[in-house]
This record gives sequence, structure tokens and C-alpha cells, in this order.
Amino acid sequence: MILTYNVNNKDKGKKLKDILKKKLYISTELLKKIKYAECIFVNKKIEHVNYIVKENDIIKVDIQKYLTLKNTPKFEDKFILKDEPLDILYEDEYLLIVNKPTNMPTHPSADNYENTLSNIVAAYLKKQGLYNIHIVTRLDKNTTGICIFAKNEYIQELFVRLKNKINIKKEYIAVVNGLVKDDTGIIEKNIKRMENTIILRKTTNDNTGDYAKTEYEVLCRNKDKNYTVLKVILHTGRTHQIRVHMIDIGHILLGDTLYAEYYNIPNVDKLIQRQALHAYKVSFTHPITNKFIQVEATIPQDIEKLM
Repeated sequence: MILTYNVNNKDKGKKLKDILKKKLYISTELLKKIKYAECIFVNKKIEHVNYIVKENDIIKVDIQKYLTLKNTPKFEDKFILKDEPLDILYEDEYLLIVNKPTNMPTHPSADNYENTLSNIVAAYLKKQGLYNIHIVTRLDKNTTGICIFAKNEYIQELFVRLKNKINIKKEYIAVVNGLVKDDTGIIEKNIKRMENTIILRKTTNDNTGDYAKTEYEVLCRNKDKNYTVLKVILHTGRTHQIRVHMIDIGHILLGDTLYAEYYNIPNVDKLIQRQALHAYKVSFTHPITNKFIQVEATIPQDIEKLM
């Protein structure tokens, strides 16, 4: 993967490092790495980042050379590889998008180094000569659906630095207890961590916490069993955002025993044994090809039967 930029009249006189940051969206951290790997070229010559560019200079950054030469630990030093099948929804030379099953964290943690989606992705990518995990979107352990992995850290950074251009739209299927009154709604409330816990979150009516916006639409209501199936669109990506915003309007995800225990809500796991939340659709503008990408993940049986 080679990044190319032709210097124009407006750019002349600037430092090479400023062009790399502002025109090619390379972060300061990645710039340090590719500089020491000697992957930056001007007019086919390795050049220092303080070089003053001239009009018509041709700048090239050889990301592939950096990935090949960099002296970083391999997967075996960081992961226990798991050679298991992946439900691949989309793949190209830049991205891997997969459908995550339930009861599986996205990445390893102190109490689970082996049974995670990243362990399986690591084994899969090793066969392509790739040796690092770069997670773009992640899900809670018991949330199913779409997870996006970048195949190098530059692509991962573009999802942050070109956030507005890429414009990821994430849609979920959620099933909550009770009958949601309004057919559609938008919840805009900040979310922050509860006191004396590192896991639980809550909404706040003041300026503390992080801004969060959730949009929902009722797909169906089951009056006999007293629950509602929703399509939910996330406009922000806060921890437990859907779970917490649903609680704010008086409903809790079926199967969400974590928050049910805190709020003393009984029988939420009677119809499903995990939180009823599935990331079923993601769309965005590809950061390299600029093509519109849309993928959907099959709705798992435990949620489908509630629908």
C-alpha cells in the first residue's frame, strides 16, 4: 500500500511532515514509525520529515514497507491464536468485517486471553502475512453482529481522522421489556460512569459525561408477552449506550441481567439468555476507495424468534 501526494503551488514552502499530517492524515505516532523505517520518499528519494517541499514534488509513503520492516511483536507474543471459522461479511486488502457470535468478547482481557474474536481474527490474518489487530468497531461480549477490523493502523486511524467523511452508520435490532409508547424517538442524553463501578453507566441531566444520541423505531410490539422489538441507530458510540438510553425511557433490554440486577427488575432473562441486542447493519464510505459499503449480519435465532 503506497500513499501518493503531488505538491501544488499552495503547499510549496511547507515542511514535509506537515503535508503528511494534513494531506495524508498520518498521525504523529505513525509518522515517527514510518520515519525510522525510512518509508517516506520525495521524487523517489528517501527524505527527512523536515524537508521543505517544492511545487510538483511527488511524495510517496510506502506503508507496506513499514509493515514488513517494523520490529514489533508477532501475534504469538500477544495472542493465543485460534484457528476457527469466521463469518466474514466483507473483506478487501484494507478491511475485514465479520459477524461476531454471542458469548465472545471482541478482544482479550485480564480474565479471558483465549476465547475472543480477536484471537480468531489474528489466526486468520496471519495467513495473509499480517501480524497486528486493529479494531475499528467493537461489541460487548453478549452483543452479536458486525465488527470491523482494519488491516493496518493507518486504515484504523482514517476512521478517526476522517470520521465525518467516512460517516459510519450503525443499526441494531434491540428487544426491550414493556410496550414502547412512541413509534419513533430520539434520545439525547449524556452518559457517564456510575459511582463506585467501572462497568455500569447512567444518563445525566447536567453537562457531565459524554454526549450520546440514539434514534429508535418500533418494528413490532408483543402485547401478550409484554416486549417491543426496535430498530436502533447509533449517532454516537458510548459504552452501553443503547442499554442505558433504553433504561432512561423506562425499558430494559431483555436478557440484560447486569442492569436488571442493579435496578431490581425481575424476569428479564425469561425469554432470552443474553441481552437482546444485535448489530445487524453497518454502512460507510470506504476510507481508501471512497465506495459506499453496506453490510448486514444475519439475525441470530434467539432474537429472530422474538421478532
